[in-house]
Amino acid sequence: MRRTLLAVAVLAAVGPAVADDAPHTLNIAPQSVNDALKVLAAETHLQIFSDGEALKGKTTAGLNGVYTAREALQQLLVGTGLSYRFTAENAVAVKAAENGSDATTTMPAVKVVGRYRFDPNSPDNPGYARTNSATASKTDTPIMQTPMSIKVVPKTVLDDQQAVVFDDAVTRNVSGVQRNFEFGDLYQGFIVRGFSLGANIYRDGLRQHAGYFEPAGMERIEVLKGAAAMLYGRTQPGGLVNYVTKKPRDEAHYSLQQQFGSFDMYRTTVDATGPVNEDKSLLYRLNVAYLSQNSFRDYNENERIYVAPSLTWRISDRTEATIQLEHQHDDYVMDFGIPALGNRPAPLPKGFYVGDEQLRLSSMDSNQIATNLSHRFNDHWKIEHKFNWHQWDHQFNSIFPAGSLNGDNRTINRALTTGPTDRETFATSLDLAGEFETYGLRHKLLIGGDYFHLKTNTYDNHWTYGAIPALDVFEPNNHLIDMNAVNAIPYDFWWKEKDEWYGVYAQDQITLWDKVHFLIGGRYDILSYGTGCCAATSQISDHEDNRLNPRFGIVYQPWQWLSVYGNYVESIGSNNGLTPTNANNKPELGEQYEAGLKTEFFDGRFTSNLAYYHLTKENMLTGVPGLPYRIPIGAARSQGVELDLTGEITDYLSMVGTYAYADARVTKDNGFAPWGLASKQGKRLPNVPEHSGSLWLTYHSDEHLKVGAGMFAQGKRAGDNDNTYDLPGFVRLDAMVSYSWNLSRSKLTTQFNVNNLLDKEYYRGSRASDRTGALPGEPISFIGSVRVDY
Repeated sequence: MRRTLLAVAVLAAVGPAVADDAPHTLNIAPQSVNDALKVLAAETHLQIFSDGEALKGKTTAGLNGVYTAREALQQLLVGTGLSYRFTAENAVAVKAAENGSDATTTMPAVKVVGRYRFDPNSPDNPGYARTNSATASKTDTPIMQTPMSIKVVPKTVLDDQQAVVFDDAVTRNVSGVQRNFEFGDLYQGFIVRGFSLGANIYRDGLRQHAGYFEPAGMERIEVLKGAAAMLYGRTQPGGLVNYVTKKPRDEAHYSLQQQFGSFDMYRTTVDATGPVNEDKSLLYRLNVAYLSQNSFRDYNENERIYVAPSLTWRISDRTEATIQLEHQHDDYVMDFGIPALGNRPAPLPKGFYVGDEQLRLSSMDSNQIATNLSHRFNDHWKIEHKFNWHQWDHQFNSIFPAGSLNGDNRTINRALTTGPTDRETFATSLDLAGEFETYGLRHKLLIGGDYFHLKTNTYDNHWTYGAIPALDVFEPNNHLIDMNAVNAIPYDFWWKEKDEWYGVYAQDQITLWDKVHFLIGGRYDILSYGTGCCAATSQISDHEDNRLNPRFGIVYQPWQWLSVYGNYVESIGSNNGLTPTNANNKPELGEQYEAGLKTEFFDGRFTSNLAYYHLTKENMLTGVPGLPYRIPIGAARSQGVELDLTGEITDYLSMVGTYAYADARVTKDNGFAPWGLASKQGKRLPNVPEHSGSLWLTYHSDEHLKVGAGMFAQGKRAGDNDNTYDLPGFVRLDAMVSYSWNLSRSKLTTQFNVNNLLDKEYYRGSRASDRTGALPGEPISFIGSVRVDY
C-alpha cells in the first residue's frame, strides 16, 4: 500500500515553540480526524503531517475549551488509535500507533486541562464548581454522595470578586451565612443557620481560635452546614467554616499581584511554588502579602504583613510530609459602629467613630506551625496525622461605648480597654481511612481521634468606666483623652480561659447498589473547661463533661445527576464563659434534622443544593450589657430553606447563586431580671434576616476578556437580643471587568472591580448583647489589580 505523507497545515508565521505555547480558546466540533487537524493547525499555527491512509475513517469527539497546542492534539486523538511525534519545535507527525513503539512515538497518557475539561477539583480548574469535599466527612467523598450541606468557594471566585477580606468571600457566596459582629469587631466570625460560630475558624480541618485571616494563603473555603461535632468536637450547631491552604506543587509557578483601591488601599501579594530538586521529591511554596489601607470610617486604618512558607517532602511514592509556617501582623482600629436610636441605628454619618484619636491603634500578632504526615499502605488504606500550633497575641488600645445612648438621645458614656491578651492553641488529629467490601456492600471506614487545647491569658489590663468623658454623637469631639491620666489608672482587669478535649470517633460510609449511600458515625468526647475573672489572683476552676455525639445520614441517587438526602446530627457547643456569680456555664447542645436535593450537570460543571433544616440549641448563652459575662437564656430554634447554585451555565457563563429563608427564634427563656435582662422568648435571633440571597455572574467568551456583575441582599434583621431595633434590609450591586494578555510563557491580567455600585447605605451587622453598635457597610468603592503569572 502506498503511504503518502500529507501536509494538512503549514506554519503561517515563524515563532517560538508551540508545543508548550500559550493556551488557545478552541471549539472543534466532532468530525473526521483529518478535518479536525486542519482546524487545529489553522488555529495554533502548528505544522501537522499525517499518514493519509491511517487517517481514513477516523473520527474525533472534538473539544471545547482552552488548551495549548500539545494538549489539544492529545485530546483530539483520544480513542483513534493514532500516535504522534514532534519532529521539530513546531512540527508534528501523526500516524497509526504501533505495538512496541517507544515513548517518543506513542501518545502519552492524556491529561485533559481545557477550561471546561479540567479535573473539577484541581486547583487549576478555572470553573466555579467543585464536586468533592473532605470537610463534611474527612474522606475525599463526592458531594453528591454526602448527606450534608457543604458549599465550596474556590480560588477562582475569590479572584473574580477580588475578595481581600475573608468574611466577604464567605457571606457573598454561601447561603444562610452572616457576619458575626462581636466586641469592636475583634475577630472574624460567622453566623450559620442562625447561630453564631463564635471565634472558631478551621484551617485544613483543625480548629483555630480568633483572628483575622489572610485570603492570600487560601486555596478554597468550605462551609459545612449543620452540626459537625461528630468529627470536629466542640462546634456550634449551625456549622463550621474551614479554609484549605495553598500547598507546594510539583510544577513551577510564580505570581505577583498589585492591587489598589478606594480609601488609599494598596495590597501586594506574591505566590511562588515549584520543585526544589530534579526528582521533585522536595517541593516549596511561599505566599506573601502586604496591605495598607484607610477607611470610610473616621480614624480607622489597617496595615498587615503576612508571610507563609511551606515545604513538602515526598519521602516515597506512598509517604508525604508537609510543614507550613505562617506569620501575620496587623495594626488596626477596633470599630464599635453606630449606636441605636429608637428602632434604627442613629442617623449619623457613615464615618462616625465613638473612640478617641489618642487611643485607637491596636495590634495583633499571629504565628502558626502546621504539619501533615500521610502514608498510604496500598490503594485502599491510608493514615494521616495533622498538627497545628497557633499563637495569637493582641494589644488592646481602644475606647468603647459603656451602654446605650443616654436619656438625652445624643450623648453616650464611654470606657476604655488597654493591655495585652495572649492566646495559644494546640490541635492535632490522627485518622485511619480505608475502603473494603462485605457481602456486596462497599465501605469507606474512618477511625480517628483528636486533641485540642486553648489557653487565654488577659493580664494587666484596663477595663475602666467613668474616667472617659461622654461623647456627643451628633457633634463628636474625638480629642478629649489625656493619655497621662490614662496611664496613671491602676490595672483593674484580668481574664483566664481554658478549653480542652480528647475525642475519638468512628464513621462508616456504606454504598449499596451504587445508588444508596449511608453515613453512620459516633464520637465520644472528654471535655475540660473553665474561666477565671477578674482579679490578678483569679484561678480557673476546671469543669468536666463527657458526651457522645451521633450522626446519621442517607443519600439516594436514582440517577447520576440527582441525589436525595437526609441527616440527623447532634452536637456539643464550644461556648462557656462566666456568669456574674462566677459560675461556669454548661456547654451548649444542638440537634438537627435536614432533608434536601442535590444535582450535578455538565460533567460536574454545574451543581446545586436545596435543603430544609430544623435545628435546636439548648443552654444558649447571651452577653450581659456592659460586662464581660455570659449567661444561659434557655433554648432557641432555627428552621428554614437554603438553595445554592454554582458552576458554568454555558461554556462562557459562570454563576454563584444563593437564597436562604430562616426563621430563628428564642423558644425558651429562663429569665434573668436581676441583671436587667427582659424575657427573650419568641424574639428573633440577632443579625439573622428572614430572607437573604446573592447572585454573581461572569461572562468570558475567550481567554482574554471577562466581565461580571452581581447582587448581595439581606432582609430586615434584629439588631440585638431583645429586638429593640432593626437593621434595615438592603440590596448591594457589584461589577468587574478583566483582560489578560499572553506574553510568551507569562500571562498579564488587569482587573477592575466596583463594589456597592449604587452607593447603597447598609449595615454589615451589629453587636447582639446591647444597642451600642451597628457596623456600617462600605460605600461605593473600587479595586484595581495588575497581576503577572509565569
